[in-house]
Amino acid sequence: MIDLQRYRLVDLSVTIEPPGTDDRPLEVSIGRLADDSFKMDISRLHTHVGTHVEAPAHFFEGGKLITQVPLETFFGPATLLSIDNAAEFQTTAEVFDREIGEVFEAGDILLCRNGIIKSREPLQDFATLTVETARWIVEHEVKLLVLDRWFGLGRDIPEVREVHDIIMGAGICIVETVVLDALTGARCFFMALPVAFALDSGFCRAVALEER
Repeated sequence: MIDLQRYRLVDLSVTIEPPGTDDRPLEVSIGRLADDSFKMDISRLHTHVGTHVEAPAHFFEGGKLITQVPLETFFGPATLLSIDNAAEFQTTAEVFDREIGEVFEAGDILLCRNGIIKSREPLQDFATLTVETARWIVEHEVKLLVLDRWFGLGRDIPEVREVHDIIMGAGICIVETVVLDALTGARCFFMALPVAFALDSGFCRAVALEER
């Protein structure tokens, strides 16, 4: 059993509300049973609305769908990488080694936080992965990659595609659009169980257990 006197539960998910955005809509209408006694929300929405998981099929023809990825992929010990220095927003393997080299363990989930607050609004010169750090992630056997809502997969479309190719080519799933600001320690227990959609992407609720 988990001792909640010792650990605190941290919700890392974003709240989603209609109507979403033009490219990621969340449209909701009301449905009722025939006798009008109960109602339900009928939704049309993008699978990347809010906090979501991307499986390899998101990028590769014939890649695994969410339902083909073992559930244990989506929870476990995690290491937090926080990029706080604006001069290092284009991350390097040297930065990864310096910031988390002593605490990261092979098989950990990697949480990436853009701690450069001024880069968030407007979103400019924000922390991003690079081809170099994508290779670091694969070489260090990251189990699951988690990016906060202000952390990029690359500096431009060609680099984003190459970073995706490296990470998902190694079978690593990605959780995107989380908020990691409430985490205070270098390590925690992370969980983001996706809804069992037989799709390349889908919604999840991301949480962490952090020692008090």
